[in-house]
Amino acid sequence: MSTVNYHVIGISRSHLREIGILLKADALVIFSPMVSGLDAQVKHNIESLDSNRADRLVVILDTYGGVIEVVERIVNTIRKYYNEMDVIIPDHAMSAGTIFALSADNIYMNYFSYLGPIDPQVVQSDGRLSPALGYLEQFNRLSDESKDRELTQAEAILLEKLDLADLYRYDQAREHSVELIEDWLSKYKFKSWINTETKKEIVTEEKRKSRAKDIAKQLNNTKRWHAHGRGINMHIMKEELKLKIEDFDTNDKLSSQIRLLYDLITDYMGKTGLNMHVDIQGYKNE
Repeated sequence: MSTVNYHVIGISRSHLREIGILLKADALVIFSPMVSGLDAQVKHNIESLDSNRADRLVVILDTYGGVIEVVERIVNTIRKYYNEMDVIIPDHAMSAGTIFALSADNIYMNYFSYLGPIDPQVVQSDGRLSPALGYLEQFNRLSDESKDRELTQAEAILLEKLDLADLYRYDQAREHSVELIEDWLSKYKFKSWINTETKKEIVTEEKRKSRAKDIAKQLNNTKRWHAHGRGINMHIMKEELKLKIEDFDTNDKLSSQIRLLYDLITDYMGKTGLNMHVDIQGYKNE
């Protein structure tokens, strides 16, 4: 690593350390697609703290999404070592990244941050990642239309190319994403939801799971969001999905450190061509 790179990493770690101090937590930064190898990087970073880990971890996350199974392994690793986990979204966490965010006890965003629809990506034979729901929607649309009219030659060829085994895999990925959100939201984010806000009724475990499943299905609804890359901002998450989101702009010091860290790392990754950056700073090491 060059002297310049060491200098940049040193500065980024100072910002990461400050975020951890402000939130009284170990601080982990993940700027990466959710792909194979990332889970091992996260595991290595967390275990590098040995016995000096805090009870709480804050993850600064920036990702366009990826593979759900990778997210599941990362979350399971974090939950093995930490009693609490918060996620900060400086800019975006799409698809599988949104699932990651919904596994947190608290989610921090600001007016500029956005999450995305839950459209799980699957690895194709050539290594490409493809959004599963797009294929399912296309198949269902063409199948329905073929009942009422004769498909064009192009549509018929497209329908024939959609492999039933792949479609089953896509459907399983969709169901898996809903199940993870239902489990994680009810277990972590909703654990302190004791009474309903208006009627002050007692919130049962069944109600937590039902509410989590409703949110998962809304985020999984491609007809509502229209596009895999559609951004869902903090206002929509709070007002339409009724999910509690912390606005990190209400804390000037925290907001400043998040922005400085984000700008530095994205500039560094852009100039070096890196597509994965993972690093951790321990709160107890101070």
